[in-house]
Amino acid sequence: MIFPHLELEAVVQVNDRTRLNASKSFVTQNESAISLIQIRPIAGGDFIDVTSDMFLDWQYAASGTVSITARVTASGASAEVTSTVSVLTSTSDKLFSTDSDLRLQESDILSWVEAGRNSFLNIHRRVQKLIVEQLRREGFVDVDGVPYTKSAFVDVEEVKQWSTFWVLQLIFESISNATDDIFHEKAKRYSALRLSWEKSVLLRIDADGDGTVDTDEGVDTAFPFVARR
Repeated sequence: MIFPHLELEAVVQVNDRTRLNASKSFVTQNESAISLIQIRPIAGGDFIDVTSDMFLDWQYAASGTVSITARVTASGASAEVTSTVSVLTSTSDKLFSTDSDLRLQESDILSWVEAGRNSFLNIHRRVQKLIVEQLRREGFVDVDGVPYTKSAFVDVEEVKQWSTFWVLQLIFESISNATDDIFHEKAKRYSALRLSWEKSVLLRIDADGDGTVDTDEGVDTAFPFVARR
């Protein structure tokens, strides 16, 4: 049996590099070794031979849902698997911070971008979800009692520092390999900055869902309720 496998990011941004990884494809013991691995990065496009690297780095020029197919050949037979990736514009992605914000704190931070990527947008996106989930977990809701989504942050400047410190914390945690190395110390420092910021700010946020932030709308992150001033 031939078992093709694709490892993908679920969401990417337009023009952001992403890795389409077929390296975990395999065959059972009664099959000959894999002779060819191909990836088709977009439906209707051509298959690209990736037998040597077993992955394809790619970026998408337009938003939408794209279908990606991996084809694995062994013993003269082939099997395919198809998965999808959601490609967002920067506007619809609405990330709370960017790599430029990171570089204001750490000028060489992009030297630590993982293989197959050219940015930390995936980490910014993860932190965006963590922030929204934290507000939900701590009981912050809008005027209808519904937990906030990223769209409630009409002006991301209100949450930019929170996101920036959290992203830097996660980056340095991921590259630290000892409790006394410089990366561990940086992770601790940005964790402290993140915690200090999130517990002392009044976020201006769209509590009634009308697309604007009124002067009386906000949430005090130190207390779980909708704040009306």
